[in-house]
Amino acid sequence: MKRIISRIASIEWMILTIWILAFAYYAMNPISDPDTPWHLATGRYILFHHYVPTHDVFSWSMRGTPWVTQEWMFEVVFAWLVLHFKYFGAWLLYAGLHTLTIIVLYRLAVHVSDNNRVISAVVAGGGTLAALDFWTLRPQIFSYLMFAVFLLILQKVREGQFLVLWAVPPLIMLWANTHGSSTIGIFVCLLEVLVSFIPSFGRFRRVPLPRGARWRLVVAPLAGALLGLVNPNGIKAYTYALLGTNQTLVNNIMEWHSPNFHSFDFKYGVLPFLIAVFLIVLASKRPIPMREVLFFGGSFAVTLVYQRFLPYLTITTVPLLAYVMSDWIRSLNSLRRWMMVSNAVIIAAALGLFVTQVPRLGGSFNKHMSTSAYPVGAANYLLSHPQYHLLNAYNFGGYFIYRGIPTFVDGRTGIFLHKNLFSNYLALQNLWWNAPQLLQKYKIGAVVFPSGNQLITYLSNEPNWKIVYTGSNAEILVKKQKSSS
Repeated sequence: MKRIISRIASIEWMILTIWILAFAYYAMNPISDPDTPWHLATGRYILFHHYVPTHDVFSWSMRGTPWVTQEWMFEVVFAWLVLHFKYFGAWLLYAGLHTLTIIVLYRLAVHVSDNNRVISAVVAGGGTLAALDFWTLRPQIFSYLMFAVFLLILQKVREGQFLVLWAVPPLIMLWANTHGSSTIGIFVCLLEVLVSFIPSFGRFRRVPLPRGARWRLVVAPLAGALLGLVNPNGIKAYTYALLGTNQTLVNNIMEWHSPNFHSFDFKYGVLPFLIAVFLIVLASKRPIPMREVLFFGGSFAVTLVYQRFLPYLTITTVPLLAYVMSDWIRSLNSLRRWMMVSNAVIIAAALGLFVTQVPRLGGSFNKHMSTSAYPVGAANYLLSHPQYHLLNAYNFGGYFIYRGIPTFVDGRTGIFLHKNLFSNYLALQNLWWNAPQLLQKYKIGAVVFPSGNQLITYLSNEPNWKIVYTGSNAEILVKKQKSSS
């Protein structure tokens, strides 16, 4: 009992508890991600219809087009939790996946740092804090957890614990049915084998593997890749990630852009974090394991191209920093009685403060959706005044799906790359030279965009269009009906 109390009142538990509770509090903020509503709507559709759709059922412009629902399992869990527990269920999924990720990262760091628990807690927290903006209620957060789990599995294999590789095939199957990034799990296992052949040079130390580890690290992910084919989309669950090579998507979807280090979050959050990582690594005199260097360096390079990979980059800093900082402040792993008491008081105070916020978790999911991020008023108008062939803003599409309004375009971008529809949407949104012809081509009867959009300004000055709704974040214009002579 004394050992349990001393562990609970330790510095590492204080750090982990404060960060886990801080994120859980952060997760109570109004939901504002444009894609979250359509993920919930998809899960709800699957629960009600008892099958996973493989063709579009939500838009009017591409209805029936093949749709790779590679995130269906996350969406079903999400919808089931909301159906039974309302907003609390969504929050539980959100905060719960983050908590599991922190715990896995902490265990990984403990292994790498030779049981320096305090440093392990610090770097585990940094592994998610630096990419906080990307931790939104979407299937990606499950992928972040899986990436951390696979790094822990590889560390255990290094230590000769081969039994953990039995978990790889079912984990890849689970990953393939939850998010389109399951190939990452396969890749890191094979990369571990390749890295083991690279000799040491300079400060970079070769990472030897135990006898028999290499063939097991090849067989396990390949078996997982075959098992992962058990999904509604077959091989497309793996190939869907190739959408990232489509230049129309990359050039126009923010998360596929390169990071903008002039933006506030990158300039004052991500950049200082990366500078700190580089300085700590450079200041360390310890030889650095090749795997940690290549995983971090590879993730860094990919993130410079696509900012959506930032959470994977920050996760790779955990084993890297845990190793180079393993000798730091080891004395804090053994505390005097008065320090344990003060830690216990801080933990109790943090828990008490959090409990006072629990009532905020009540109510329906709708109640916790941001009215400034979503076109709530516009959707209410459209439901009471149905329109023919609605042209909607891209970021409004996910919310309209949630409300049952057929979309022209939405966050399921892969569908709309067919037949140049997404390119034509960009032409309409940005009022390119062919916008008037495209309005005729698609027989657009109503338009809903944020106030000030070029198309809104253009159509509001056209005699055959009229404004029927103006809200805080959206305007609706409808085409006037020609009067019969």
